[in-house]
Amino acid sequence: MRRTFIRVCLMMAFAATPGLAQTQRPRFEVASIRPSQPDIQGAIQRSGTRLVFTGYTPRMLILWAFDIREDRLIARSKWLDAVRYDVVAQAPAEPRRGELQLMTQSLLADRFGLVFHREQRTQSFFALIVDSAGAKLKISAAPPGPANNTFGVTQLGHLRGTNVTAAMLANVLSNQTGRSVQDFTGLAGIFDFTLEWAPDATSQDDSVAALPSLFTALREQLGLKLESRKGPVDVVVVDRIESAPSAN
Repeated sequence: MRRTFIRVCLMMAFAATPGLAQTQRPRFEVASIRPSQPDIQGAIQRSGTRLVFTGYTPRMLILWAFDIREDRLIARSKWLDAVRYDVVAQAPAEPRRGELQLMTQSLLADRFGLVFHREQRTQSFFALIVDSAGAKLKISAAPPGPANNTFGVTQLGHLRGTNVTAAMLANVLSNQTGRSVQDFTGLAGIFDFTLEWAPDATSQDDSVAALPSLFTALREQLGLKLESRKGPVDVVVVDRIESAPSAN
């Protein structure tokens, strides 16, 4: 009984927090949302204080706004993928790191009526850890102030990072593996790296076929390892969302 009471109290306190945070969350100065042209592919562009989504579904907007993969989004609304939208949004000032995501969360709440909560659920994920032979990375101290962190994909199976952290690498590897990757390396600081692997095991290109798998490449080239685990992870649960945005 006592455990149930404590759990209910925590849920009530947690539920009250998003409401307070929503009033304080930064917002775009102005934003336009219109249905996309048929068969358009999703794209995102940023220029200064201007952010443009082209061909984005509400699900894609939510994933970007909360910086999560689809396996971390719990949503049953049928219309999350029904319509694609073009969104043109203007921030009031040069945004700091992460502010554009927070502004997009506000946009989803204001225009789509998004109501959500966060909780933990047991799921499978990959843990990024240091291989038993040790990391093959030159770690440098992160410089003060904003860093110029970049990732480059010149072709499939070729990934390059500059001034990145292990957590950032784990996030990018989530896109390559199709499963969420969490950083358990314990590596502090920033590093540069180049990673090459065979993106498709069925490739007929001899030069590609000779490359290792992503899992082997990580171990051989970076001294890191992906380990399959299952445990509690943070997820975003959509409680309510409107089928169409409010008028511009």
